Amino acid sequence: MPYKIELLYFSGWADAEWTKERDGHTEPLHFHTADEAQSALGDFFADVKWAVAGGNMDTDESAADYRIAFVSD
Repeated sequence: MPYKIELLYFSGWADAEWTKERDGHTEPLHFHTADEAQSALGDFFADVKWAVAGGNMDTDESAADYRIAFVSD
């Protein structure tokens, strides 16, 4: 079963809308396993930390605002 990354919005949890380019079009980014999704989140937070340290972002992202969920839609 595929997994996706969700983000906590004011209205509740919803797809974080991570995408990938494939054959010239954009499609949702899904992961085969929860471990793959967790690794992608780790890479994302490392990139955010790097951007904050470099002055390209003002604040860090909160890991509590992201989760891994089954793709059901």
